[in-house]
Amino acid sequence: MKKIILLWLSLGLVSCGSSYVNYDYDEQQNFSKYKTYAFYSEMNSGLNELDEKRLIRSTELALQSIGFTASNTPDIYINFKTRVFEQASNNNIGVGIGGGNRGIGVGVGGSIPIGGPQTFLEITTDFVDVTSNNLVWQAISEGRFNMNAKPENRENFFLKIMQKTFSKYPPKKK
Repeated sequence: MKKIILLWLSLGLVSCGSSYVNYDYDEQQNFSKYKTYAFYSEMNSGLNELDEKRLIRSTELALQSIGFTASNTPDIYINFKTRVFEQASNNNIGVGIGGGNRGIGVGVGGSIPIGGPQTFLEITTDFVDVTSNNLVWQAISEGRFNMNAKPENRENFFLKIMQKTFSKYPPKKK
């Protein structure tokens, strides 16, 4: 019984820290032609100045790892929009009690929520073709975000989520 409880608690803890990314892109684009980038100068990401700098640094590192170069004459412009939201905790502990005698049984069960609401940060990353001014690729990343985290933890959050964001770039043609 203890092993089963430990297994469920372990699975719950592993699933708590996950982030995910959804992608959309123009299927007609040849993504191999995009080699250079620049950020929109008038970006309004919705983050404070320090977190925006962390996001930009993390994006630069992730882009360099897949072969992009920063440029004053870029192939694509990059823009960010962010949204912070809270979601009720979906972690619960189930409790039940029951008994029976002479063929009659009675049972009662319920669940007790664990923890309070969780804060998430959603980052929308847009790639806009410089010549056509059209959106060609978009990623929407989401992960748990601690608004009171230390600077190094915030930096680590942005590094991880942007690495995951660009892990499937360029998109594979079907």
